[in-house]
Amino acid sequence: MKTEQNKTRRFLGNFAFLKGNLLILTISWMVWFPALRLTDTYAQPYIKELGASVFIIGVINSIATATLAITRILGGYVADRFGRKKILTLMSFAISSTYLIYAFAPSWEWVLIAATLNSVFLLYQPALLALRADSVPPEKRGFGFALTEFLPGLISIPAPIIATYLVVTNGTVGGMRIAYFAAFALGVAAAIVRLFLKETLPKRNDKRPVFHEDFTKEYSEAIQFIFKNMRSVALLYIIYNFAFTGVAPLFSIYAIYFLQLGDVGWGIMYLVSYVLYLALLVPIGFTVDRLGRRRMLLLSIMSLTLFGFIYAMTPMNASYSLIIMVVAYTAIVLANVAYANAVGALEADYIPREKRGRVTAALAFVASLAGAVGQAVWGYAYVSVGQRFPFAVLTVFMIISVFVVLFRLKEPRIREQ
Repeated sequence: MKTEQNKTRRFLGNFAFLKGNLLILTISWMVWFPALRLTDTYAQPYIKELGASVFIIGVINSIATATLAITRILGGYVADRFGRKKILTLMSFAISSTYLIYAFAPSWEWVLIAATLNSVFLLYQPALLALRADSVPPEKRGFGFALTEFLPGLISIPAPIIATYLVVTNGTVGGMRIAYFAAFALGVAAAIVRLFLKETLPKRNDKRPVFHEDFTKEYSEAIQFIFKNMRSVALLYIIYNFAFTGVAPLFSIYAIYFLQLGDVGWGIMYLVSYVLYLALLVPIGFTVDRLGRRRMLLLSIMSLTLFGFIYAMTPMNASYSLIIMVVAYTAIVLANVAYANAVGALEADYIPREKRGRVTAALAFVASLAGAVGQAVWGYAYVSVGQRFPFAVLTVFMIISVFVVLFRLKEPRIREQ
């Protein structure tokens, strides 16, 4: 009896850190994630139906990603200079308003405006990542990060089904307008929850204007820190984001229009991948802590290499095309989740708390710029070279990433708190 009680206590002890800020963030994500899944399912087809070509879709995503790269730099400074909570709560309300523009957009040009503003208001992202890292013990970061995604994700399971129903019954444009309006309402609710967060950054007496000369000084220190301690991580970010983030907006377009699987076929792919992502999210987090960040990175990137190639080579109109695509896309999603979890934990292991906002923002800036260039390049290549070409080249860059992890990347001897 006592043995069973001890096992229960040890099991529950794994969740003891889910309190305070981390609990509030998780609750806000449980409100917000369904909105993201609802709109993400058919976001690219929606833009296409509003008159954008595949190249224009790539440009829209590229501009939004490049804007996010610049925004993150300022956001990282604000997070470390003025704190996490204020910028996080204020921008949460602001970003929710952009979904009204999406909902009422008469043409793709309005989507470009909404996407750009959305990236501007993601000024809070470094503060969000820093606050989450501040709130999880180093030895539980893999599991902790996974858990904060699993619980909101569990609530979001019906979202892709609802999105498919809305699109099938109301058309792509009509269905997505309803989805974006729902996202606005849920975003406001999540922002209200975040009002209860508490600041984690110690108070500083030398509060000065944001654009003071120390902005340059502190980011110079952040860049020096990266060059000294995290060059291989930065290199991996550049290669991975140029390839994977660049290709990501094309997944649905390729499946729906080129392979002719249609809205329902894509909806099935998205739903299956999402359910399995949730089922394996926490085990992936445990594995990151047990197996190590570097080994998990190797496994995830090698998986992306294999299934990216299968995604690229799937035949059109074959009776088994949908089955292959479900398997390949699910494996790609899981591999990307494992990569993100491992690299996020590795990043937190390297960066001291007082530098976390700026260094995280600087790394995100590099990653976003690489992704922005990739989105423009692969959108153009999709139209000019061939629909399969971006996915085939993705595998080449993943192979390069494997060599970076194998021969350049190391884990820190001592993990930062």
